[in-house]
Amino acid sequence: MEIHFYPGQHLLIINRGNIKFAQFEAMGGPAKVGNDPVMAEEPTWPGVYVIDKAEAYRTPTWPTSKLAWGTKLRDMPSKQDIWYALPSGKWGSLNQLYNSPVRSAIMEMHKELYGKAIVPEAWVFNDFGPIAIRWFKDLNGNKLLDSIESLSGQMFHTTPDNEAETTLGSPVRLTLSHGCIHLKPNDRNRLFAIGAFKRGTSFTVHKYHERYKAN
Repeated sequence: MEIHFYPGQHLLIINRGNIKFAQFEAMGGPAKVGNDPVMAEEPTWPGVYVIDKAEAYRTPTWPTSKLAWGTKLRDMPSKQDIWYALPSGKWGSLNQLYNSPVRSAIMEMHKELYGKAIVPEAWVFNDFGPIAIRWFKDLNGNKLLDSIESLSGQMFHTTPDNEAETTLGSPVRLTLSHGCIHLKPNDRNRLFAIGAFKRGTSFTVHKYHERYKAN
């Protein structure tokens, strides 16, 4: 199985042998570097890669991605705080994590996504969705992530907006990324089901001007 992404067409093609098996809508970064002050938008870089793993991704670069998707939450209105579950089994304070009172902001974020100003039972704001699929440039051709190689900072993932749209049964509208590849949640599930994200799968990002042509 091979994955081919055509960023200029927002098209993801799954081949078995040399025959197209499935296709999906997918959205990468812009064709040219942008000017976002937090992290500049960039193209999804062309090249041939290898799928490595899927993981719940966290990063301090994006504030709402400090916590993994699905982290359990406990509303603490008397303290004007929200607690979040730690791996140790104890609870941490979101106010301390963000060095600021955040309960009202969290409730407003949930209202924007799901229509209800509440503290959810779990974190649903991670910019990379519940799971991110990572890839790397295979420098020695063995399809394994060795010490001379590293995971790309670009990855397949969904977004909080699209996860909410799916949950609510609303139309799912993909948007341009900062370089990653955005997928619709149901398409991500389908891609897992058909084995497209199996470790070692070949993955090609084509140039923006290249177009997929059906055989």
